[in-house]
Amino acid sequence: MKRTLSAIAQSLAPPILWNSYLRLRGLHQPRAWQQFNVMMTASDTRPLLTGRFGAIHDRYYSLNPFYAANDYRYRHYNACYFASICRAVPGDFVCAGVSYGASAKVLYEFLDFGNLGKTLHLVDPFAGTLTGGGDGRVATNYNRDPDYVMRQFPAGAPVVLHRQPIPIKLPRPLAFIYSDVGENVADDAAALPIFYEALSPGGIWISNVYADDIECYQPALDRLGVTPLWLPSGQGVVVKPR
Repeated sequence: MKRTLSAIAQSLAPPILWNSYLRLRGLHQPRAWQQFNVMMTASDTRPLLTGRFGAIHDRYYSLNPFYAANDYRYRHYNACYFASICRAVPGDFVCAGVSYGASAKVLYEFLDFGNLGKTLHLVDPFAGTLTGGGDGRVATNYNRDPDYVMRQFPAGAPVVLHRQPIPIKLPRPLAFIYSDVGENVADDAAALPIFYEALSPGGIWISNVYADDIECYQPALDRLGVTPLWLPSGQGVVVKPR
C-alpha cells in the first residue's frame, strides 16, 4: 500500500516538486555529470570505467601522450563493442588512421586478437597531414614513427602495416573497419564505398569523424542506400546487411 500511495503521489506531483521532495527526504542522489570528450552524461558509466574494458583502456590509452584518460574512453568502448560483434564475421579487421596506435592496441587486447585467426590491418601514411587537400599542414601531435606502433604488438602478431592513405583496397574480405582520420573527412567519405564493398555481410564500419561533417558522407551513403547509426560521441556506424 505504501508503494502504491508513493506511485500515486509521484504521478500527481510535477517532476520538479517530486525531486525536491526526494532530496529533502534524502532519497534522491543525482549522479554527477561526467565528460567523455564531446559527450557528457549523468548516467551510470561503470561499464566504461570498470571490468575488462576499463582495465584495458586504462592500460593502453596513454600510448598516445596527448590523450587524457577519458578523451577516447567512450569511443574506444563503442569500437570494442561493435568489433566484438564481428568476431565471427568472415574477413580481417582494419584500423585506418593510427597515429600512436592506442586505439589499435585497445582493440587488439580487448578482442584477444591473436586467437581470432584474422589479420589486423593498420592503414596510415604516418605523414600527419591535417587535410587531404595537399596544403602541407602537419599536425604537431601526430605520431610519424610507425615503428613506435609496431613495437606495441608481440612478435609474430597478425598485424600488417600499410603506409599509405585511404582510400585503399585490401586483398581480403573485411569484417570490421575502425576509421579515425582527424580532419581528413573527405578521404574518409571517399573510402567508405570501397570499404563497404569489401565488408562481408554482417560486417561493420565505424568512423570517429562522421558527425564532424555529415553532409560530406551523404553522397556515398545515398549511393550505397544505407543510413548510419549516429552516436553521441560523433561516431557513425554502418552495418552491412546479411
